[in-house]
Amino acid sequence: MIDITIYIEGVKSDNPAVVTVDNTAVFRENFHKLFSQQLSSETFNLIIQPFGTITQSRKMLEHIEKQGINGVLLIDLDAPKEQRLERLNQYEPFDTSKIFFMIQEMEAWILSQVDKIEEFARNEGLIRKRVNEDIQSNPLIKNIHPEAISKPDEKLDTIFRQYFDIVKIRGNKESRKGKRYSKTKDGAKLIGLLELKFLMRDFDEAQRLVDYIQREKA
Repeated sequence: MIDITIYIEGVKSDNPAVVTVDNTAVFRENFHKLFSQQLSSETFNLIIQPFGTITQSRKMLEHIEKQGINGVLLIDLDAPKEQRLERLNQYEPFDTSKIFFMIQEMEAWILSQVDKIEEFARNEGLIRKRVNEDIQSNPLIKNIHPEAISKPDEKLDTIFRQYFDIVKIRGNKESRKGKRYSKTKDGAKLIGLLELKFLMRDFDEAQRLVDYIQREKA
């Protein structure tokens, strides 16, 4: 069996106190669930290692090379797809073939499968607003390739607020307010619902990552 580690940008928060052991465990579990759809546990011992912010990427590459780890990096591009090569050049002289991007951010993966947003909302007990409106028809994403969505995290937050309410109970009073998207609390759960075969169809980098790992068994 082949050991391979995917170091993934994630589990970050403006408030470090929010990033708990539970958040990290959920992140690992759901990304493992996603990639295991194509990378069999009979062939690969797949290790998911979140590392926080993008600023640590270079340090993680250095760690992989110095320790001789069979690993790759999966990070947000935070830019249009056309800037991929420019971003890769920033990581030389390290082996940039080990870098894979979520274009433009992880949330673009989620927005590419809006049915999973609906499934997440049901799982979380959210109240659906605008019940006769299909999220896919929202002008923020309609007829836009998911890789071309600028600031998809902000778009996803807006969609959550537009379509879903969260119920809060204080004492005997019940109140509702628009659900905000949280990368730390919600992002990994949404990732775990996605279908990797469709990500590989819609995102070149997802296909390239799976192909790269599968070649490791050759």
